Amino acid sequence: MASLKGWLGHIPGLVELDWYLRTRHRVELHRMLRHIAPWLWQWAHQAVEAAATAPRGRRVAVFAMLAPWVAHTTLLSLALRALGHRVALGYLPYQNWSDRETRWDVRKWDLNYRALLSQARVALEPVSLLRVGPGPVPAALEPALRALTRRDVAYTRQREDVDERSPLFALRWQRNRRAAAALLRWWRTWRPDVVVVPNATVLEFGVAYLVARHLGLPVVSYEFEYQKGHAWISQGAPVMALDTDDLWAAVRDQDLTPAQWQRLQALMTARRGGRTWGDHARAWQNTGRAGGEALRQRLGLDDRPVVLIATNVFGDSVTLDRQVFSQGMADWLADTLRFFARRPQMQVVVRVHPGEALLVPGGMSMLQVIRQALPQPPAHIHVVPPDAKINTYDLVDLAALGLVYTTTLGLEMATDGVPVVVAGQVHYRGRGFTWDPATWDAYYDLLERALRDPAALALTPAQVEAARRYAYHFFFTYPRPFPWHLMFWEETLAAWPWDKALAEPAFRETFGLFAGEPMRWAAWARAEAEPFPQPPS
Repeated sequence: MASLKGWLGHIPGLVELDWYLRTRHRVELHRMLRHIAPWLWQWAHQAVEAAATAPRGRRVAVFAMLAPWVAHTTLLSLALRALGHRVALGYLPYQNWSDRETRWDVRKWDLNYRALLSQARVALEPVSLLRVGPGPVPAALEPALRALTRRDVAYTRQREDVDERSPLFALRWQRNRRAAAALLRWWRTWRPDVVVVPNATVLEFGVAYLVARHLGLPVVSYEFEYQKGHAWISQGAPVMALDTDDLWAAVRDQDLTPAQWQRLQALMTARRGGRTWGDHARAWQNTGRAGGEALRQRLGLDDRPVVLIATNVFGDSVTLDRQVFSQGMADWLADTLRFFARRPQMQVVVRVHPGEALLVPGGMSMLQVIRQALPQPPAHIHVVPPDAKINTYDLVDLAALGLVYTTTLGLEMATDGVPVVVAGQVHYRGRGFTWDPATWDAYYDLLERALRDPAALALTPAQVEAARRYAYHFFFTYPRPFPWHLMFWEETLAAWPWDKALAEPAFRETFGLFAGEPMRWAAWARAEAEPFPQPPS
């Protein structure tokens, strides 16, 4: 059936005829699109009405693929139109990124999207990139596209090893090149002043970022963490790089106020206790605290200093291509364990990330890496598997030294005064409160120093204060107010209908950032406790 549909999908007009006769009155939509469909015509006309009294804005090209992001960028595009910008929303009608879809199904979904977005045509310029004739892809883009394709495969399979002969690589390579060709033709014709794209790191989102930079276009990218009412936004580097350079430059010399310090303590207490807090909707531990000493007895640890190695879940966007001196996270972990296996002066506890419980079948578990590196770990090396009912912060209480790749736990350890050696390219690296080796030799030199004298890498009180200052602004200043959260779509859309969100000053300021309004880190950082906008009654 799939091969037949694929063949029929290439016949001009056949999909359109079938859709018109059988589907147009019952258009199939993803649930997120269904939530905005009844209101789209009204919101589009409200956007045009608001734009009539707004200053003339910029030409903004928004790109999306996959139904959830198409829904999200549609609302964002209408908000930008209401601020006076001319907005084109380009999309690809794919429903997944890792399976080959028939030409018939892709064209059918394209017709569904066109039918939905036609309701907003008075305000937006919907552009199906499936209908943009591809052109040549410049040779200068080919290496970056191939690197992106490798990243796509690693992201999908959650493994560092990538087989460029695999069907998945072939699919991603074909789609990435096709998207690049269509985006190049569209933007060379439409000539946007700024490009807006989610994520900007993987899949066609990454392609859009690469093409925009190739054309010299400014790019604004955005993503979400588990904090309702906020989004990460980047004007320049891909948002998943979590580029905090400008923020840190604005706040590094500002002491936290008592109110800010109290707010940080409240958040950290909740995170460490396995509880949610405020608009932070995720509990980061699967069990409560038992205390460091109770855990010492449970694991059979003695009085020797403890080194805590905290891993990431491989495949997360914040771990991909973040190597500094190692080949990747697995390489770093394996070599580190082999180093300590011959040095029993310190005890080692490897905390495998609890999120590994959600690895895709065949994904790379750090447990596999550990078994391959040390088939029979010596008695002074302890492994805490992802499903262990152990609170990671009890391990932090015992640690004399932390070793991390890109996990946020490294930042949190520094706020507690635990010295941390950072092996990957993470946003808090190089901020003055972690040890940041750039070579294997420098890395092992730090570990040897710690073995000779466990206090050799200790943080100064000023470094601990800097870590706390950075943590506060990363958790509270870096995320900007934003009404609609991708992971809490129904809830946040109900709390903030489009017209009500547009009337909220904090959100309007954030919408302006997508069109290139400058970040005001210094001003935002001075707010001791930014009041989160309350939904209208």
